[in-house]
Amino acid sequence: MLFAKKKPLIGVIGGSGICQLPELVISENVETKTPYGKPSGIIRVGELCGERVAFLPRHGEDHTIPPHKVPYKANLSALKSIGVRHVIATCVVGSLRKEIRPGAFVVPDQFINFTWGRDDTYRVDRQLVHLQMAESYCEHVRNIISREIKAMNVNYRIKGTVVVIQGPRFSTVAESKMFALWGGDIVNMTQYPECFFARELGICYGVVATVTDYDVGVPSLISMRTESVDAVLKVFHRNTKATLSLIQRLASASKEITDCVCATNRIAEYYKLANIDSS
Repeated sequence: MLFAKKKPLIGVIGGSGICQLPELVISENVETKTPYGKPSGIIRVGELCGERVAFLPRHGEDHTIPPHKVPYKANLSALKSIGVRHVIATCVVGSLRKEIRPGAFVVPDQFINFTWGRDDTYRVDRQLVHLQMAESYCEHVRNIISREIKAMNVNYRIKGTVVVIQGPRFSTVAESKMFALWGGDIVNMTQYPECFFARELGICYGVVATVTDYDVGVPSLISMRTESVDAVLKVFHRNTKATLSLIQRLASASKEITDCVCATNRIAEYYKLANIDSS
């Protein structure tokens, strides 16, 4: 891919509510195919707060792709193919803890995978790799996200364990209570295998999770029950506006974000130690 200007410094994967970046001054619309199929949509590349950014909506520009059908593998492969080595992602979540209130921003540092049947490795039919995920997200990227959130007028948690469910249905009360007993703080449908694919490709990856409601195992007036949908949507729209502001702050910090090469170094070192061809 030849760009009119330099390659994008960072990629933004927009979750629910973030299907476009209104402030992005687009210079290239990249339609790409990968060995793993097409990504969720056209990658929009341009200037945001004076920095080069690539944007890809996880669920498509019209939000038509459900969580279990998102082409996670193609999305990360496409972003890397145009030069992206650092990804900021957004997602919406439900809270498993009374103290994590709707409207809060959470910067997860761990995940629990409760999905099934999702294609979750690039190394199908190649030499087996047991890749470590003890530190599930790039600490450098997480720290910058946390710093920028702290400067905003929002409630926040700079750590948290996200339980990733298959979707598209929501949890039962029994499942929700079980997730909390497991140590989960928030619940979501898209964090796995997205963050793992980033690790496999040597991409530094961090996510900002915005809480729209309490999960059904937490007694509350704001949950995904029929009678409280309007209240949840109000929180969702407020969170979306704040998330767009946060993305602009992070774009301004993109040079600092790209100082980190931990994922690239980690994967190279791991393959070398394991005597594995990383191609």
